[in-house]
Amino acid sequence: MSTAAQSSQPLGNMRFRVAIAGTQGAGAVEVIFPEARLAARGTAASKRPVRYGTLILRKGLTQSREWYEWWYAARRPAPAGRKRSGRDITVTLMDAQGRDACRWLFSDAHPQAYQLSSLNALGNEPVLETLELSVGDFRML
Repeated sequence: MSTAAQSSQPLGNMRFRVAIAGTQGAGAVEVIFPEARLAARGTAASKRPVRYGTLILRKGLTQSREWYEWWYAARRPAPAGRKRSGRDITVTLMDAQGRDACRWLFSDAHPQAYQLSSLNALGNEPVLETLELSVGDFRML
């Protein structure tokens, strides 16, 4: 298949990597991108021209406590006189051959919610850890 034909083929949503600054590995199984909406002109919101929805990441629960600890730290007040810094999150979508095809950078991400999936003694599904994040900005690289 020619390069032009390959570039016009839709990419699948199942091959991706997630990297969170300050963590060993995200290993996400699902990413729900935030909505980005332009603020109405002439309003107080126009000082920030784009409003972002929530970035949602899901992964299988492991013994790593990184996501929980990040969320737990966000619950506590920031030290006096200091603003809590967010983390950068990079999502990379790969093509069918495993090559990087698209990359998005979500900057200044802060945990807003943390959730675990239910436990079921009759089930056989992995426990999922969900982290909902506010983002300061996002762009395609």
